[in-house]
Amino acid sequence: MRPRHRCMFHQALAVLIAAASAILMAAGSTQADGDDDGRHVPDAGIRTSASVSVRSGPNGVTVYISVAQESPGAGPASSSTSVSTGRARSCRISAQNIGIVLSNSSWYQAEQAAHPDHVFGSVSCDDGFFAFIWIPVGTPAGGNVQVVFVDGNGVDPVAVAVELLNHLPIPDVTIEANPSTGLVALPSWFWIDGYDGSPISSSDSLSGMTVDVEIEPLVYRWSFGDGTTAETTSLGQRYPAESDIRHFYEQSSLAAGGAYAVTVDVTFAARYRVNGGAWEALEPITRSFSNDYPVQQLQSVLVGRQP
Repeated sequence: MRPRHRCMFHQALAVLIAAASAILMAAGSTQADGDDDGRHVPDAGIRTSASVSVRSGPNGVTVYISVAQESPGAGPASSSTSVSTGRARSCRISAQNIGIVLSNSSWYQAEQAAHPDHVFGSVSCDDGFFAFIWIPVGTPAGGNVQVVFVDGNGVDPVAVAVELLNHLPIPDVTIEANPSTGLVALPSWFWIDGYDGSPISSSDSLSGMTVDVEIEPLVYRWSFGDGTTAETTSLGQRYPAESDIRHFYEQSSLAAGGAYAVTVDVTFAARYRVNGGAWEALEPITRSFSNDYPVQQLQSVLVGRQP
């Protein structure tokens, strides 16, 4: 074996052995920089410990990492708390091929037994972060991976709240109208069907912490497709009740392709709490719903008088 290849082999072996030690200390990770060959090798000046939790959802994968850095000869250094939304940090996960020797080692076999239905892998980000983790089988490597860095030994409750917020079961509401086909110069009544305006909530428990998230409609912004808009705090009333959301069309929808696109943007106030404590505000979220609404022009027809 050539000297350079032996060096590269020993570097890779050192990384995996370090990873094994970290995993034995509770799914550890390694802060790393890339060398000339693109490999991730430990930074000798900083030791990074971490607890890792990987959660899969319909929109991708979230990797929660609680990071605490220590410099040699110093106590734990405070790390900043941030939530990755996919814009500031780009990360990906992948399985690791560790070879026959390490796969037959006692530490690997013990950890593999402790993580059934998982494979040994890593998460790497474009800002230089690198960590070894156990990945659930079936986790999409090309998924929407988010890495959340938090202080101390716990998971950032805001990060959990944001993740819950992104997956809340908001009903796919429909916009209804009476009459079903509008008439120029006559009022059309609108209302929202499939949702009664009640709060929507969800919760999750992670690392001994329970986070509750709740949203409630704040405002409804209507666009009637002809350039006219309205803002309400009401969902409208179902026919035969007289709805307070109404609109007069001045022209038929013929020039609009046969129907106007009626849209309502629902803005929800959002909040979260931890372990049943006080509610804290989150940024509002908005969801849009639309429906096509045809409008016709009434025309007078002269009818001859019968003799």
